[in-house]
Amino acid sequence: MSNVPAIDRASRWKTIRSEVGRAVGALVIALFVAFVVVLLTSKAPFEALNVLLTQPISKPRTIGLWIDDVAKLTVTGLAFSLVFQARQFAMGVQGQVYIGALAASYVALSPLGASWAGIPLGITAAMLAGAVYGFLPGIAKAKLGANEIVSSLMLNYIAIELCNYLVRTSLPKPQPGVLTTDNFPASAVFPPLIPNTRIDLGIILALIAVLVVWFALYRTSWGLKLRLVGHNSRFAEYSGIKATFIMVSAMTAAGALGGLLGSMFVQGQTYGKLTVLFEGGLAFEGILVAIVARSRPLAVPIVALFYAYLRQGAQLMNIRTDVPAEVIGIVTAIIILLVSSSFSLNFITRLFKRGPAPAVAAVTAAGGTAK
Repeated sequence: MSNVPAIDRASRWKTIRSEVGRAVGALVIALFVAFVVVLLTSKAPFEALNVLLTQPISKPRTIGLWIDDVAKLTVTGLAFSLVFQARQFAMGVQGQVYIGALAASYVALSPLGASWAGIPLGITAAMLAGAVYGFLPGIAKAKLGANEIVSSLMLNYIAIELCNYLVRTSLPKPQPGVLTTDNFPASAVFPPLIPNTRIDLGIILALIAVLVVWFALYRTSWGLKLRLVGHNSRFAEYSGIKATFIMVSAMTAAGALGGLLGSMFVQGQTYGKLTVLFEGGLAFEGILVAIVARSRPLAVPIVALFYAYLRQGAQLMNIRTDVPAEVIGIVTAIIILLVSSSFSLNFITRLFKRGPAPAVAAVTAAGGTAK
């Protein structure tokens, strides 16, 4: 019995090594394909690749852009990981981001925003609004049998258009026709951790979110029930677990994370105000992070770190060279295809394994016996 923990640790480390090897192998293959594409499409392919691989860490400003993306991708990756752990495929994080940003903006532009409570109240309002918006597709599936993919996607469109409408019409703005609100007061904007960069309170909030989600999933009865429901909902029901409640609560918690991301956008150093279509599709990219991380909370920030680097490198490559940023779309697509499949590097080991092939060995053995 004393050897059980050691065996468990050995198995865990073997799994970690396998997953890391799979991810690294997929990244190497995807970068090789990207190199071939750049080689065929660019007049200066080596310069383009140099920009892709080195420029995100060339200046404090670009490092700040990278870390800002890491924080945001971590939070959206955690939101998708929660619903994926429950075997739900809700796509509503984008709508929750817009609703959360809207709630945070109303707080920031109110008299409360000019007080010391501007930041904490803005974050709280955003998370509550996002949680409600995550609850809606969950309860619609539980009570009405609505497909969570369809309902969450439709709620995304409603949230985006509602946010755009309010920015254009009712929220205070510098002058008519401008598609942005007034700047938030300084007391409602996240303070920078490093001056003149976008590295702000958001990265701390992202790391706290990682620890909270990990603790909730692996150190609470709710997390155990959530994983059981995701593994086999019918068995969970037979065991006395209320699968419907667990599913709805997971989507609600994911909505709170989406709302937090909305607050990080509009109250962070990136904007400090609410603008039309501010999110730029980043919330959906959390799907990629969650898939590559296999919905494991502690793996999400690591995947976000590398993906954000490629994302920033692609944008800089698009600006400074003749290679479009869509090349990174090819890289990420290949990575996801390989990581989400049964891809492994074992075939390389088998390919270069010493010794003759089985058929040749059998013929040789037969010939030796005949002699």
